[in-house]
Amino acid sequence: MKTAGLVHIVLICMLCVLSGCQKVQTQKRVNNFDKSMTSYEIALRWAMYEDALSYHVSPEGEQPEVDLEAVKAFSVTRINIAEKLMNGDQDEAYVRIIVDYYQEETGVVRTVKLEQYWWYNEDLRQWFTKSDFPDFK
Repeated sequence: MKTAGLVHIVLICMLCVLSGCQKVQTQKRVNNFDKSMTSYEIALRWAMYEDALSYHVSPEGEQPEVDLEAVKAFSVTRINIAEKLMNGDQDEAYVRIIVDYYQEETGVVRTVKLEQYWWYNEDLRQWFTKSDFPDFK
């Protein structure tokens, strides 16, 4: 009888430890997402378009075709995260972003609204968006 009680206590302790580890992993994934979003915004804002493009990778490993030379003619003036939602497992996210930008040649300020679907690559421990690169016109 004492052995059975001890086994139950050990099992309960193990479940608590595993549950705690899962919470820590989930929190790390959420923090990593916030850092990835910040890095992505910085890359767009400061015209580091090649860095921003590195976040655009589908789960199959494909990247969108982007003419980086043409994109360099644009400057981002403001980025606003309008909405950010994560799924229950914190391995996918939907983000709505509003980007104000202008073409250096014309100086006309325009706005593009982006709907991005982000996903977490467990092997690389990195977030990526499977959405298209912003279409500056």
